[in-house]
Amino acid sequence: MRRNSLVILWVLMAVVAMLAGCREEAAETALDKFIARTQSLEGQALDDTLYALARGEAPYNAYASYLLGNHFYKTAGDSAVSAGWGDAGVNALLDSAEVHFSRAVAMDSTFIEPLVNLGSLWDDRAEQMGSRQERDARLASAKQYYEMALKIDPTDEKARCNLGSLYLRQRRVQNALNEFKTVLEQNDHSALAHYNMAIMFAEEKIYREALVEWELAAKYDPDGDIGERSRDNIKIVRDLMNAPAPGAVK
Repeated sequence: MRRNSLVILWVLMAVVAMLAGCREEAAETALDKFIARTQSLEGQALDDTLYALARGEAPYNAYASYLLGNHFYKTAGDSAVSAGWGDAGVNALLDSAEVHFSRAVAMDSTFIEPLVNLGSLWDDRAEQMGSRQERDARLASAKQYYEMALKIDPTDEKARCNLGSLYLRQRRVQNALNEFKTVLEQNDHSALAHYNMAIMFAEEKIYREALVEWELAAKYDPDGDIGERSRDNIKIVRDLMNAPAPGAVK
């Protein structure tokens, strides 16, 4: 046990020292640096380090709590693919993610990333079984966290796009459009905003506009997940548009 404690202490000192030594990289945030340095760890070493840092000093306690929340949230999402968001095990993982994200916010009330993820978490909980009232309450919690993040930084792309997506699920199309447009006014190369605009147009059966937006999303995120999903959706919509009408003569 003593040897394990010394190993963890050495890792902690190394992580903090490397973070302190990267000040010349102005483009990177302190959180970016923290994530980059902890990526060299894995398994139990990573868990032990994050839990130890979460009990330590600012700002690394908030960063570590955020990453622990991400771990539980990702595991919940992976499990939900087969079990669904209403599964008891998935819900337990979401509970753990919520605890760590909330701790990160308690340690730093201006920490946007865990606030946005808390919103996403409650968005996912809205997919669980329950009464309409319960689902509306979960969406209200999600909206509250997105708005808290936007009060800190009105330009935060993920918070605003997620809020727009929430409005879209509530059939508040104009509200959704306003959020996506706001993001594009700030950054017309936002693949996330173009992707969400495409979803909105597709749900309204305005397929040509949806294709335009998915093409822009794929253009601005050629190698990422958004670009890949956009290309998949473009193929699906084009196949639908080119399919013969029911009863048409061949």
